[in-house]
Amino acid sequence: MNQEQINKLRKVCKNISVLYVEDDKNISIQVERLLKKIFLDVEVEKNGFLGLANFTQNRQDIVITDISMPVMDGIEMAKEIKNLNSEQNILVTSAHNDVEYLIELIEIGIDRFVAKPIDINSFFVNISKIAVGIYREKREALIEYRLKMQQDLQKKILSSVAFPMVYFEGDKVVYANSNFKKHFYTEIDANDADRFRLGYLFDEKKFVTMSNATVLDEIEEATNKIYLIMDVGEKIVKKYNINISNLQEKNHRLVGFINLDDINVECERFRTQVDYFPKREAFLRATLVQRNRSEENYLVFCVGLKNTKRFIDRYGGVKMHTIYTELARYLKREFEEEIESRMLFVFLFETNRYIFLADKKIGKAVEKKLEAFGKKYSYEYGSRLALELNYLKEEIAHIRPTTDVMENTEGMLYTFDD
Repeated sequence: MNQEQINKLRKVCKNISVLYVEDDKNISIQVERLLKKIFLDVEVEKNGFLGLANFTQNRQDIVITDISMPVMDGIEMAKEIKNLNSEQNILVTSAHNDVEYLIELIEIGIDRFVAKPIDINSFFVNISKIAVGIYREKREALIEYRLKMQQDLQKKILSSVAFPMVYFEGDKVVYANSNFKKHFYTEIDANDADRFRLGYLFDEKKFVTMSNATVLDEIEEATNKIYLIMDVGEKIVKKYNINISNLQEKNHRLVGFINLDDINVECERFRTQVDYFPKREAFLRATLVQRNRSEENYLVFCVGLKNTKRFIDRYGGVKMHTIYTELARYLKREFEEEIESRMLFVFLFETNRYIFLADKKIGKAVEKKLEAFGKKYSYEYGSRLALELNYLKEEIAHIRPTTDVMENTEGMLYTFDD
């Protein structure tokens, strides 16, 4: 095996661990040196008893062992390892007088052997075959894990969406978020989603006899996509706008139901209140959007008032609520331009704590405005007490999982000293 082949093998083996068990010190030193040319993680033991103890603790990907050793020989150790992991990769180095043991080794599932004295090329060929197999398994497992994580995240995001959403494959409901189930599922549908019929929800009776796929076809062709639909949960008819997204596969459709009655109520609420910002649940979705729309990293600011406990102790909770209202107005006014340009997104975490999702280009400008808060605003209730802002900042890699960002952000917010 030439140097170029060794270099390629080293890349394959960088995340593969090896346990080597050999009682002959001279051979052990030589083989250990060879192994460390391609593996970063190599453990060496001098008998089967110590080898088994090491494997039990560390579960290496590959075990290489001699047969004849004191305390516990290689055969006994291999049996015990196979009991722990029947799929374990074990390579046996055997002298000519060990041939009588090979059949026993084959019976316990070992089919890799290198004769002593060890031929370097033969050794590397056998190791390469084992390592490449492990590399492929790990890569496939990683791909499968990432796919599952992506699917779980997609379900989590869909579940957190504030309006009902359902995913159809043809007539069949593959996934429905909690809001869809809450508003449109009967007890029968909850127990057997295959029996769900979309047409029964509509005030227009023509949909009743149609299959789910036909109903969706009709809606897609319609110019006006506003319908009166029965909210099963509340047992009243509401006005919904229906949005259908066709996915790559044929007849795979993601359907969203936006309650126009509720939107009108929300618009009126926003018109009359000072609670201007979306809540923490929207932050997870926004980080995903931020990650997808740009390859650049972005900034997360955690913002909250200082000295609130002292203020409440001195002036009471009612007056503190006035301060919270002023803070919300301040943030809306001071960052209006950045929010309008979609360079900054602000989310209300709880009462007086906020999360900023900011483009890196405006990071310094955001910091400057946050630092200026205490200089611009102070409040007098009997005696003067200035309120300033806590804030923590972190740069987030755009490829970082959104769930990690959420957990870390919450961690930062909870470190604030009130």
